[in-house]
Amino acid sequence: MTTAAISLPTSGVQVLSDRGSGRVFVTVLDDLSYEPLARALSEQLSKRARSVVVLSEAIRGSKWESLSESLATVLRDLGVRQASLIGLAAGATLAQNLALSNPKLVRTLAVVDASARPHPSLLERLVDSLEARLPFGLPLRLGNRGFNVKSYLHRLRCPLLVVSTARASTFIQAELASLAQLAPTAWRVSVPELSRAEETSVLMDAFLSFHDVPAKCPQKNVGVAV
Repeated sequence: MTTAAISLPTSGVQVLSDRGSGRVFVTVLDDLSYEPLARALSEQLSKRARSVVVLSEAIRGSKWESLSESLATVLRDLGVRQASLIGLAAGATLAQNLALSNPKLVRTLAVVDASARPHPSLLERLVDSLEARLPFGLPLRLGNRGFNVKSYLHRLRCPLLVVSTARASTFIQAELASLAQLAPTAWRVSVPELSRAEETSVLMDAFLSFHDVPAKCPQKNVGVAV
């Protein structure tokens, strides 16, 4: 899996790699700038578990629904009955929706440098800012089929690991803090700027450790730094 040989799918999702055996970790992304991290994580995770990496076309507008269905179909075709999902950046949209729509499939959910909306435009960021100041925040979302996980976080039952890396902008950091606060089962990890090898090692340890959090009665623990 080399960056030079990879381009975003023009339609749907595709499996970039499937290696290892045992408990399953599925990493989802739609941003090639995160592909080196996905590749490094997969190489390390596959030494201890089965690691599947899925690349999606750019997640925009209402396509998140069909792309989420495509992801579920791909995992079913791979024989995955339950997995720990890792959503990188906007890839978290598909991972989050799968955890909400098919909870039996998702053992744990981790989102890295994710926002509530996939690739939010300046207008959507403004709307989010205004919604944060409104009671319940729902009026401005009416009629908008775009995904916004903040509307559904109260339904999330699997353990959620919210991770920020040094790549995260101020906006993304604020979004992650909001996700961790709103989700009923959230843990939060902040990873400082590290070399790629060090970052991979820290994230891998975090994902493996988080996999052991009790799925039925997880405790909320936001604000953990590594």
